[in-house]
Amino acid sequence: MLNMSLSILSSKPLKIAILASGSGSNLQVLIDAMQSGELPIEIVGVISNVKEAYAVTRAEQAGIETAVFSHITEGDNVGKRMGIKTFERHASAKLKQWQPDLVVLAGFMRVLSDEFISSSSAPMINLHPSLLPNYKGLDTHQRVLESSDIHHGCSVHVVTAELDAGQVLTQAMLTVNRDESSEILKARVQKLEHKILPWTILLIAKGVLDLQSINDQIQDANHLPSLPLKLWLDD
Repeated sequence: MLNMSLSILSSKPLKIAILASGSGSNLQVLIDAMQSGELPIEIVGVISNVKEAYAVTRAEQAGIETAVFSHITEGDNVGKRMGIKTFERHASAKLKQWQPDLVVLAGFMRVLSDEFISSSSAPMINLHPSLLPNYKGLDTHQRVLESSDIHHGCSVHVVTAELDAGQVLTQAMLTVNRDESSEILKARVQKLEHKILPWTILLIAKGVLDLQSINDQIQDANHLPSLPLKLWLDD
């Protein structure tokens, strides 16, 4: 039986807040899907820790509220890069204001504390460029090419205090070409990211994936597929 709150939630747009540090290509995919009506979501805001991040520009162009917390703007440390605790304090306040149903980390490049994650009123998911639990952290594409792995891809997982260690919800996979560069492999994986993230959010919006009780409700079920749900996409 699906969680009642998510069953009700599936009848109205899922309110999403997004944390991003870079170009925001995955954000753009979500904006396009929202505007076309393909995804039943409302992006209520975008938070970035990088002032120059193009993700901020994408959000502003779509009329989405943004908040940038990159440098200290008051006191004796004006212009200093904002520490993670200060960032989290500002980000928490903004999330409380927006009241999202889901927080999505899409290319967000800072490690969040357990206190920040556990105090969030909404579950958090992260998009990671590897087939977790393999290759947590950075430089995943180069590390795969230096290995003997024949498959690579990306994962959407629940955010926990331990880096890239939360329950994996979905994965998309491709076959590694041994003669390709890390940049080419990265571009191929990014195409998968643009498919797996909206697909996962759709499953959440429709109540198929219940993040509040994912461990005891989905993992132990006898008649539902085990996680992660895998999407094979190759070219």
